[in-house]
Parts: sequence; structure tokens; C-alpha cells
Amino acid sequence: MVEAWKSFDALYVEEARLQTASRVEAPSKSIIDALKRLPFEERHLSRWEVWSGASPHGTALLVSGLNFDLRVQVADRVLDSAARGAKDRLYETLSGFVDPFADPEHPELNAVKPEFSYAVRTWRGDRDSFVLGTEKHFDRKTIEPLEHHIEGRIDSDGIFRGRVKAFGEWLGDACVIEPPADLSIGTRADTLVGPFDLFIASMEFTSANTTHAPAQFQLFRDLAERSAGFLMYRDGLRVMPYGRPDNDFFEIESRRSRSAGREFWNHRQMFGRLAISRARNPNLKDKAGREGLLDNRAAKTLKEIVSNILMVSARRYFGSASEIRKDLLPEIRDVNARQKAAEAREKLRKKHHAAFRTKLLQSVKEAPVLGADVHRFAVNLNLDREQSVINAQAALETFQNRFLKLQLVEAPRPLGSLEDSYKRYREEMGVIHAELTVLADRLQDYLASVKLDEPELVLKRQIDRNYLLVKERIDVWQSEIKSLQTAEHNRIGEIIARRRGAFSELASPLLHRLKTGDLSLAEATDFVEKLKTRLDRENSEILVPYIGALESLRDSIDLHNLATAGIEELSELRVELDRLNSLAQLGIAVEIVGHELQAFDEIIATGLRNLPEEIRTSRAAKDIEFGHEGLTDQLRFLSPLRLAGQRVDRWISGAEIRDYISEFFSLTLTRNKIRLVSTDAFSAFRVFDQQSRLFPVFINLVNNAIYWASLGSEESSREILLSVVDGRIVVSESGPGVTPEDVQHLFSLFFTKRARGGRGVGLYLSRANLAAGGHRISYATDAHFKVLQGANFVIELRGAEFA
Repeated sequence: MVEAWKSFDALYVEEARLQTASRVEAPSKSIIDALKRLPFEERHLSRWEVWSGASPHGTALLVSGLNFDLRVQVADRVLDSAARGAKDRLYETLSGFVDPFADPEHPELNAVKPEFSYAVRTWRGDRDSFVLGTEKHFDRKTIEPLEHHIEGRIDSDGIFRGRVKAFGEWLGDACVIEPPADLSIGTRADTLVGPFDLFIASMEFTSANTTHAPAQFQLFRDLAERSAGFLMYRDGLRVMPYGRPDNDFFEIESRRSRSAGREFWNHRQMFGRLAISRARNPNLKDKAGREGLLDNRAAKTLKEIVSNILMVSARRYFGSASEIRKDLLPEIRDVNARQKAAEAREKLRKKHHAAFRTKLLQSVKEAPVLGADVHRFAVNLNLDREQSVINAQAALETFQNRFLKLQLVEAPRPLGSLEDSYKRYREEMGVIHAELTVLADRLQDYLASVKLDEPELVLKRQIDRNYLLVKERIDVWQSEIKSLQTAEHNRIGEIIARRRGAFSELASPLLHRLKTGDLSLAEATDFVEKLKTRLDRENSEILVPYIGALESLRDSIDLHNLATAGIEELSELRVELDRLNSLAQLGIAVEIVGHELQAFDEIIATGLRNLPEEIRTSRAAKDIEFGHEGLTDQLRFLSPLRLAGQRVDRWISGAEIRDYISEFFSLTLTRNKIRLVSTDAFSAFRVFDQQSRLFPVFINLVNNAIYWASLGSEESSREILLSVVDGRIVVSESGPGVTPEDVQHLFSLFFTKRARGGRGVGLYLSRANLAAGGHRISYATDAHFKVLQGANFVIELRGAEFA
């Protein structure tokens, strides 16, 4: 052995000296020196032992003195394109080394999971990192949700039988694809291909066409960037080089270059494999270098069978020639367009809400400061000459400008946790606005009552100040507009440049391919036409809406307010839909028990009629009869039941209503220290109607008034007033009142602002009860009807008589 190494070293050195003048080291010495410098320690094997299990087995291959291709794997950063290519090629070569598509839930003939696992780790100093291996590669379950699938078995006669999923739906009919008619399938022992399995999954890689949700679409697109390919496995282990981007054994990319639409399958956008075995496919043998199948008749037959399956399935199910695609794609695009619009609305809503929140919290902090400044100025204001007027005008304008900057756009709904902050903001801004108004009136009264020595100076100073104020605000807006326009001009310019160059980039290679005979003239012109149609549609989807937006801006259409108003309206409609759903559930419940309710109603009515005369005319019996009538009226409103008993119209006076309400709420009024007061005009009015229709309205109104009056005022000033204003009944209370934002929702079903005990039904039913008699109810917004400081409800009673 020693003599052999000596001879080899001598021969190597002699040959090397003929090629180079530099000193050459003998191979045996280089190897010995490298072994002495080996950096491996026990820690380098510890990870392999953990990964291999409690009883380590298998092979650990440790490499030092790395060449270029391996050195880039341990580099912190890969900047050079050649290095990136080397790194990607190692990943493509070693990834998916074990069949990831084998799944016990989908048994196949040749698909097996061998007792084999592997990992590649790199060490840099004391730090190691995982490059790739079995434990982090995707499996069949990962890609099971993909919207396009074809899977099954090819038998010894070359016939494919399996199933297909297209656009997210499994097709009911089995898929059968015959081999090409002009292909002769070998049957001799040395030419037989044998049965094998096929599995391919893919999706639409254009977001407008996919049935996947956006997050899922992005997940699979990222996975395809790294791991897509059409591979081959023998007994669960990968056969190289199939699946690499530079290998097109089944001519997938070649066919696609002729017609990208019709030839759906794309090497970089499909996850799939063939599964063969040594036992069932003995003629599919590796070359001596284990890079591909031996080029025999069996391999050629395999290529033709699989290529035919890819072409037929693309035309039948997935590509532009597919009837399934023509039928489903318009609807899918429509759904995705609506989904995209909904996402844009939601994005705008969140942006609007976030901006409102930021501005509200800032305004809540700054408003008290402004309020204190305004109040201090108002207390110390002294008007006695021109300069004091000029100073007062300047200060008032400054306050008004600060007030203007604190104003908010319309509040989004629902406010949620911002409700209390928004309430404080409105109260503070209301106080400031009132004090600014008083200041402005005071200044105007002074100017109207005195004669100044230099009125022109006062006016000129005011004009100059306001000019600067207006100019300053315009300059700020102009700066923001210029910045946005510049950024947007650059962005749209880049988009247009890319879209303009896309056609030439994709169409130019056709001339060379036509010249070389790779394409016929008919195929080339067909490709150009389809390319033009596709790119024109994409360009239209991007640029036409942009032009429409610019035209709207030119015509002074406020797109921002239009969008936010639409979002708020949609939000309110959703709330209303929820309310209607709740009402529907209530109606269903009433419908179910309707028959029993009708029976009980008849029993009560019969029992009341059969009472002795002296009992039937007593106050207690009258109360029972009234309660019975009220209950049946509400049941009639909620459900079209045929309830027993006749309703009687009669003259009802204000005094009767007052007395009934006073007795009904006597304990509650006393407990909350609230005075119930009625004017003489209220006591004297009368209306011809049903007691069971009218009394519940006042019960609901007074019940609400008790709640708010007890919260919103001192005990000494708590009051509920029944009065008459301009021939209308007004029910008032001394509580905090209703905010302007809530007035429009007051009579909506299930709307309530009560922290406890509120169901949002009382006012809704009150309005419905009154409407049944031709009456109306509203919340007072006119100061003329605001009898007390809190809530004031105005009732217009048809046919009412007033003293």
C-alpha cells in the first residue's frame, strides 16, 4: 500500500510539473495534512444522534475544506448570482428526496414511505442551521386543499383511471384517458412499462381566477416558488434529475410555449410525481451515472403515455380549451371581484376608524386646554379702543382656528371602546363652541354700539390675518397633495412601463421559434392573439378604474367621503339585518306557541265574562281586563293571531292617563325621588281611542324617563313633565337627553343606550301602537318643544280635543 501511494504521488507530481511551474504537493501529503486539520468534534454529531433517534443508525457524511458550491451554503449572505444559483441547485437536488406525496389515506400501487430520513446541516463556528431534509419538507396533506387535482393509476396497457378536481370541486365522473392511438405499448418482458401511479395538484396562479382565499392563495404561491415541480420516485426515493427546472423530459414547458392557455400544466406551478417500482417497472432503469432513466423503449413509452395524459387533462379540465373552465371562470372572477371590493372597503373602514381614533384621542387631550384658554380670555376681555378690538378679533380667530383643527369627521359605527371618549369630546366641544359664540356676539355688539376712531384699520387687520390663515391652510394642503401626486405619478409610471413592455417581452421570441421551425405560423399567430387578449384584459382591469377615479376628482366628486359614507351605510345595514334576524326569531317563537296563546286568551275572556256582576264591575276585575286587553294587543302586533275579545274605543282624558301613570309608577317614582307633573292643558285634553293601545305608550315613555332622570340630574331637580305645546302632547324629563348622533336610531328595534335593563323594544312598539290609531311620535329637535333639558317626546294624536 505504501509503495502504491509513493508511485501515485510521483506520477501526480511529474504530470503536474509539466503543466505548471509552481511547486506541487503530493496528494498523500495533502490528505494527511487535511486530516490533521479536521475541525470535527463530538458536538457536530450530537444533532445527528438526536435526529436519528435513541439508537443512532445510518450514515453521517461530514465535509470540510468546502468547494464553492458547498461554501455558499454556510455563507451569511449570498450576493453573487452564481452563488445564488449554486445554493438553489443544491436545494432542488436534495429537496423531496423521499416521496412527499405518499399517504396512507390515499393508497397507491407504488407509493411507499421508505424507512428513510435525511437532513442537511451547516456549521459556522459554534452555530449550526438546518438547510433541508425530511422533517421540514411539505407533504400531501399540505397541498390537499389545492383547487386542481388529477390522481390515479396507469395500468400495463397505458390507460389512466382516476379522479379529477377542477376549481375546487371533485368531478362526479371517473376520469379515463386512453394512450395515444399511434403508440404501440410493449408487451415483451424487456419492453413492458408496467403499472405506475400519478398525482398532480395545482391552482390558478392569477388571483382573479382562483377559488382560494387570499391568504391561502399567497401561501401556495410562495410554496410553489420553492418546491414546485413534476418529479419521479422509485420505491419512495427520488429519481434524478426529474423535477429540476432545467429538465423537461415530458416536454411540459415546450408544449406550454406553443400555447400557454391551452397547455395548462407548468413545471413551476404544479406539485406532482410519478411513482414507479423496481418490481412492477423493471425496464425503467437508471443510467450508469444515476442521472435519468436508461433511454430504452420502456422509457420512451412512459414519456409518451404521461405526456398524453398531461395534454388531454389540460384540454378536458383545466386549460383554455376546457368547457369546465369556460363555464366556471366568469362566475369565479365575479366572486373574486366582489371579494376584492369587500376587502378594499374593509381596508378603508379600518383606515378611517384608525384615523378617527388617533384624532379623537388627540382632541380629547387638547380640547380641555383650548376650553380653559377660551374661558380665561373671556373673563379678562376688556373692549375700550381700536387696539383692544383688534387684539380681541385676533385672539378669537386663533381660538376658532384651534377649534376647527379639533373637529372630527363623522364618527364610524360602532364606536365600541371609544364611546366614552367621544361623549367627553362632544361635551367639551359643545361648551367651547357656546363660549366662542358668546365671545363673537359680544364683540359684534361692541362694534355695533360704539364709533371707533379708525374702523378701516380694524377691518384691514382682520382681512390681513384671515388671508394669512387661509393661505397657511392651503399651503399645507398643497404640500401634501404635491407629495402624494409625485409618489403616485412615479408608481403609475412604473406600472405602465412594465405593462407596455410585457407584450414585446412575451411575443418577441416567437419570431426565432418560427424561423427554427419550433412553431408553425398558425400556432404563432394564435399565441399572439391570445396573448394580446389576456394582456389587454389585465391592463384594462388596472388602468380603467384609475382613469375613472381621476375623472371623478376632476368633476369634484369626493371619493373619500363617498367611500366612507358607503361603508358606514353598509355597516348600518348589517346592524339592521341582525335586528331583522332577531325579529324573525321572535316571530318564529310566537308562531310556534300561537295556538296555545289563542286558547289561553279565550279561557281568560270567558272567565271574565262569567264572573258575578258585582265582581266584574270592581276595580280589580277592571285592571285584569285591561291587562288582558293590553297583552292580546301586543300579541296581535307580533303575530297574525286571531285573538278573542272586542276592542272598545272610548274618550280618554289626560287626567285619566296622569292618574293611571302616577299609580302605576308610584313606588318607582318615590324610590328614585322623581316628581311626575302634568300641566292643566294636559289634564284637560281628550282623545277617542283604545285604552289598551294608548296607555302602554305612556308607560314606555315614563319608564324610560324615570331611568334617565335618575341618572342625569340632582335629586332636587328630577322631574317628568306631561304637557301640551301647540296642540301636541310632550313627555319630558330632566335627564341628560339624547345625543344628536342617536336621534335617528331611537325608534329602531333593539336600539338602546341603557346600561342595564334596556331591550330597545319600548319606543319601537310605542310608535307602532300609535301608528295603528293614526297617531305619530317623534323626538323633539326644535327648541320650541324642548320643555325640559333632557329628552322630550312629541305625540301628535289624531282627533284629539284640547281645552
